[in-house]
Amino acid sequence: MKREGLWEKLRLLNPKNLQREVHVYGYRFSWRTHLMAVIAALVGIGGIGMVFQLKPLFLAGVLLTVLFVFPVLILDMYKKMYEQKRFGDACAYMEQLLYAFQKTGKIVSALKEVRGIFGEGQIRLCVEEAIAHMEYGHPVGEQGVLREGLQKIERYYACDKLATVHELLLNAEEYGGDVEASVTLVLEDIERFKKRGYQLQEEKRKSHTDNVISIVVAVLLCAAALYLLNEMQEMFTSEADVSVFTVPVIQISSMVFLLLLLAFYVKSVRSLTADWLEEKPLYDTAYIRHSYELVMGYEKKAQQYRRLIPAGIVTMTAFVFWTVGWRITGILLLVIGLLVAMQPRISYRIAERDVTAELYQALPRWLFEMVLLLQNNNVQMAITKSAQHAPAVLGSELAELCARMDERPDQLQTYTDFCKKFDLPEMLSCMKMLHAFSENGTGDIDVQMNHLIERVVLMQERADVLRSEERAFRMKLIFAYPVLAATGKLLADLTVGMALMMQVLGGMGGA
Repeated sequence: MKREGLWEKLRLLNPKNLQREVHVYGYRFSWRTHLMAVIAALVGIGGIGMVFQLKPLFLAGVLLTVLFVFPVLILDMYKKMYEQKRFGDACAYMEQLLYAFQKTGKIVSALKEVRGIFGEGQIRLCVEEAIAHMEYGHPVGEQGVLREGLQKIERYYACDKLATVHELLLNAEEYGGDVEASVTLVLEDIERFKKRGYQLQEEKRKSHTDNVISIVVAVLLCAAALYLLNEMQEMFTSEADVSVFTVPVIQISSMVFLLLLLAFYVKSVRSLTADWLEEKPLYDTAYIRHSYELVMGYEKKAQQYRRLIPAGIVTMTAFVFWTVGWRITGILLLVIGLLVAMQPRISYRIAERDVTAELYQALPRWLFEMVLLLQNNNVQMAITKSAQHAPAVLGSELAELCARMDERPDQLQTYTDFCKKFDLPEMLSCMKMLHAFSENGTGDIDVQMNHLIERVVLMQERADVLRSEERAFRMKLIFAYPVLAATGKLLADLTVGMALMMQVLGGMGGA
C-alpha cells in the first residue's frame, strides 16, 4: 500500500482524495478534525515565523510548504495505526491457527475456528476468502487449493513467519506425523518476533520524541540568538529602522532553517510508518553481494603489491613538494599516499564487518527453518530444501555446502567450512551439531534439537543487538540534523550580525 511520488502527494491536497486514502487503511476521515488540525498547524508555524519576523513573502513560502506536507502527515498518522493493527492481527492469526491445528489436524477446520475469533476487518475477510477457495474453488496451478488459499492471506500479510507457519501446516497435513514439537518451536519463535516488533516501535517512538525536542531547542536557540544580536545593535545606534531581522540574508536563512526543520520532522514521522511485519536486511542486497565477493576474493599480499606503485608515486611527489618548501602540500600528499596503500585493507575490513552483520541477521532464520525440516528429513535433505528459500547472503555458502556434501558427506570439515571466512563462533557450534546429527542419526533428537535451538536463540539475540545498534545510529542521525541546521543558522546570523556591528562602529568612528 505504498503511496509515493510527487503526483500522489499533490493528489492528497484534495480532501476527497485524502479521505479515500484514509478509508483504504480502514479508518473514518473526519472533515472537522482535519480542518481544525490544518488551522492549528498554520497558526503554530505562522507564530514561529512571526517570532523570526519573516516578511510576508517568506512567511507565505513556509505556510504553503506546511499546506503541502500536512496531508502526508495526516495519512502517515493513519498508516502508523494501520501497520500496528496489521502486525497485531497477523501475530494473533498465526498463534490461533497453530493452536487450532493442534486440535483439529486440518487446515480448513483450523481456519474456520480462527475466523470466529476475529471481528469485522481485513484479517477476517482474508481468512474467509481462503476458506471459500479451499472448499469451493478450483486449483489455478499445480500447487492445490490448500496452498493457493493460504497464499491469499500471505499476499496481504507478507511476512516470512507467516509463510513458515503455513508451510509447516501444509507439510503436516500432506505427510502426517507428530507436529507437536514443531508447533511449540514456531509458537516460541512468534513470541520472540512479537517482542522484537514492539520493542522496535517503542525505540522509534522514543527517538521521535527526542527529535521533536531537538527541533524545539533548535528553534528557541536560533530565535534567542537573533534577538540578542538585535539588542546589541540597538545599543550602538538609535535608528529605529535598523534591525538584524530586516537583513535579506537573515530573512532567507530563517526561512530555509524553518523549512529544513519541517523536513526533519516529516522524516522522523515517516520512520514510524514502516511495515512492522517486514524484517528488512541491514544493507542492500547488491552491496552485500559485492562485499561478500570482495571478502572471498581478497588476497592480502597481492592487494598490497598492487597498491605499492601508485602509493609510491604519491609519496615521492610528497617528498618533492616538501623539499621545495611546500610542506603543507607535502604532508597532505603523504597522507593520501598512506590511504592509497591501505585502501584494500580498509575496504576488506568494512566489507567483512557488513557481511558478518548481515549473516547474523540471516542465519537464525535459516537455522530455524532447518530445525523444522529436521523433524522429517535427514541433514542433507534438510539443507538442500532450506537453500530454496534461504536469505540471499547465504546463497553461495549453501551452494558450496551442498557440493561438499555430495563429495564428502561424512567429513567434519564439510560443515565447519561453512562461512569460515567470517567470525561466527555460534555458527561453528551449530554446524558441528548438524554434523553430529548426520553421523549419529536421530536417536536422541529431542536433546540434540534443544541444544541447536539454544544456539539459534543466541544468534537471534546477537542479531537483535546488531539491528538495534544500526537503528539507533540512524535515528541519532535524524536527531543530529536539527543541531546541524541550527549550527549553520547561528554561523550565518553571527556573521551578518558582526558585519553590521562593524559597519555601525565604523560609522560612529567616522563621525
